[in-house]
Amino acid sequence: MQPRKKNAKQTSETARLIFRQVRRAENTRFLRRLPGFTLDCELPNRLRELLGHLQEAEESQRGSAQH
Repeated sequence: MQPRKKNAKQTSETARLIFRQVRRAENTRFLRRLPGFTLDCELPNRLRELLGHLQEAEESQRGSAQH
């Protein structure tokens, strides 16, 4: 049981260290300048087709579950 407590304590210390580093002014400025993540609105045709098949399969499952 000792290793588990030590591991939890190390994890907690690591989380505190990361939190402190993120809150530092120079890191905050750097992080604010990073571009946000955006999704590309254009999907390849094959992916759009596969998503359509997936949606159809989900809808048919819902329809058969209601009957």
